Amino acid sequence: MEPVSKIQARTEALQVLGLPQSATADEIREAWRNVAFHDHPDHTGGDYAGFSQAKAAYDLLRKEGLTRRGSTGSSTPRRPRLRKRVIELTVDDLETCRNLLNPDRALSDLSASTEGSAERSAGAASDHVPDAIGCFGRDLTYFVATSVCEGANRVALPTSVLTSCRKRETEILTFQSKSSGSGEIIVPEPIRERKFPGAKSVTIRFEADQHMRDTFELAG
Repeated sequence: MEPVSKIQARTEALQVLGLPQSATADEIREAWRNVAFHDHPDHTGGDYAGFSQAKAAYDLLRKEGLTRRGSTGSSTPRRPRLRKRVIELTVDDLETCRNLLNPDRALSDLSASTEGSAERSAGAASDHVPDAIGCFGRDLTYFVATSVCEGANRVALPTSVLTSCRKRETEILTFQSKSSGSGEIIVPEPIRERKFPGAKSVTIRFEADQHMRDTFELAG
């Protein structure tokens, strides 16, 4: 992102030439030609002070590359390009996840089961802890090395990567699976908004190895 001082200097230079911030390269060059023709000190009635100020403004805009064809004088900084990154969980994060996975947690988050059936299956739940978190803007991907098990599953997901999350803690999500092995789960919007405020999407990938993490990061 460009410094505020540089943006302000461009804005002031455009104002000296009587141009808006959205001025094109052609408009900047045309404004300078008009000043050079009417205010040049060698001309009768030329304005030396005005000419010098306009020349300094034009030289600044030219140095910034705003007088080349296809350029605009807009001083609005361009948004930085989003890049994918993978964050490895720390030992403390992993320990927190394991401590939160206890039989007292009800299996009701992602499962379509009733509260009673969730409680009955809690003791037989298969627990999962992610090794890393993939971030792409506000899209989160949790990489879990273990396999989904048939029946009840629980996964502990740290939310500390969410900068807008006031409470930085670990959330427990639960679901029922009809099969075992690898798989991907997309957290439904109501649960995502409640437990992952600020996230645009939350995905959990099971049987995620180092190759999958590398592929995710390189794809950005």
